[in-house]
Amino acid sequence: MKEADLIVEGGFVLPMNKKDSVLKDTSVVVKDGVIVDLLPVQKANAIYSAKERAGGSDYLVMPGFINTHTHAAMVAFRGLADDLPLMKWLKDYIWPRESRFVTADFIRKSLPLALAEMIASGITAFADMYFFQDVAAEIVREVGLRAVLGEGLADFPTPSFKNPEDGLRFSRKFIEDHKKDPLIIPALAPHAPYSCSPDLLRKSYELSREYNVPYLIHVAETKDEIEELRSKRGLTPIKYLDELGVLWERTVAAHMIWLGEDEFEIVKKRKVGVSHNPTSNLKLASGIAPVPEYLKLGVKIGLGTDGTASNNDLDFTDEMHLVALIHKVHRGDPTVVKAAEVVYMATRGGAEVLGISDTVGSLEKGMSADIIVIDLNRPHLQPLYEPFSHLVYALKSSDITHTIVRGRILYEKGSFRTLDIEKALFDMRELQKKLR
Repeated sequence: MKEADLIVEGGFVLPMNKKDSVLKDTSVVVKDGVIVDLLPVQKANAIYSAKERAGGSDYLVMPGFINTHTHAAMVAFRGLADDLPLMKWLKDYIWPRESRFVTADFIRKSLPLALAEMIASGITAFADMYFFQDVAAEIVREVGLRAVLGEGLADFPTPSFKNPEDGLRFSRKFIEDHKKDPLIIPALAPHAPYSCSPDLLRKSYELSREYNVPYLIHVAETKDEIEELRSKRGLTPIKYLDELGVLWERTVAAHMIWLGEDEFEIVKKRKVGVSHNPTSNLKLASGIAPVPEYLKLGVKIGLGTDGTASNNDLDFTDEMHLVALIHKVHRGDPTVVKAAEVVYMATRGGAEVLGISDTVGSLEKGMSADIIVIDLNRPHLQPLYEPFSHLVYALKSSDITHTIVRGRILYEKGSFRTLDIEKALFDMRELQKKLR
């Protein structure tokens, strides 16, 4: 028999390839962190033996969820500044606290709890815009999650750097240090058009282009942002960024709510990826992104949680549920944003947005074994007629039994294999005493 490291068996397997097919009674065979076969269960058992096994006939197996936008270490600010509009929330509450409290030690104490929360909700990769990303990379690598990490850049001093030039120098070194890392994808992360000068936006773009890495940025999140930029620059955010020449296929634009009709073609033409963050957008009353238009035009689109200070959790099943519902009521049309489209956004679509779909986002031979396993033997998941429907309208994160990255089981039936959850909780309680 052939030796495998892991065999993951599912009564239903969703490969999330271009056909969005559903396989039944199938095993995903993993060796050296890579998927080497997808076979009917009996055939796989006849050909392969494995050191570890997961799933079974009452389980659904699929690619892990991809969180295309967050500020993970902000988990320490969860619940500190609720029920506020975006600019007041940022300027009066978040930025002052970040300036005062965010240090390398803050990241070490806060990030593990965020990683635990994401892992438990089936997230196998996330894109993060925050500070001290060299420290974050160490923690993410140790835990075994996959991350796109960009150091937050702005015209004003950040917790990491007094000026943007130092931030750009750090970003170049960070890319050089991690460009061959199997788990860490370095990125550029200028905060937004209203918080970065044209020079900083261009230099960030040039660096991302030089190294072919993602360019993470907040775009068109609120009406106030639109008016502020129009007043200062005479253009809306999309037209302004396009005029600067920073929109390209590695641009990951978070939120993208307020676009004029003539701006959708710019987004499509420049192959910009969109990160849709429904919970954060609703909580901050920022608006509802035009997701049906993006889908109709074939724009790359994925889902994001945003940070826990504006969400207030990192549970990806919440985002999937919301995105399917809010657009139906917003448009008065129950046929828009179908369940299968949402699952695609949560997996392969997110990988396309981040530019990593050649590695993750689907279960196919040669792809990284980033897999989640879902227990279907739950009252709210029976009867099962159509798996995409249950994933979007009925799934709870507690139904996820295994989270696997590069063939390594990070989470199994409530237990974390690579992360000390008790220490993460203790460290957060210690941080809380300082932040009150």
